[in-house]
Amino acid sequence: MARDPAEMKTGELRKQAERAGIRNTDQMNKNDMIQALGGTANAQRGGGQRQKDPKPPGISPKDYKNIPGNQT
Repeated sequence: MARDPAEMKTGELRKQAERAGIRNTDQMNKNDMIQALGGTANAQRGGGQRQKDPKPPGISPKDYKNIPGNQT
């Protein structure tokens, strides 16, 4: 099973890119190499919108903000 390129070390990723025939890997950063190999640099990484909205449905954001314990 292939490892996730985002979890690989840069040196390992560089060797894999060179084996795939990608040139100038010494001038690329990790994200560039991942994209050159056909992957996405931010696969399965943070993106706050995946989290569930903490406020109960039917409550306006202004009202929710004023409930003790919900201030940020």
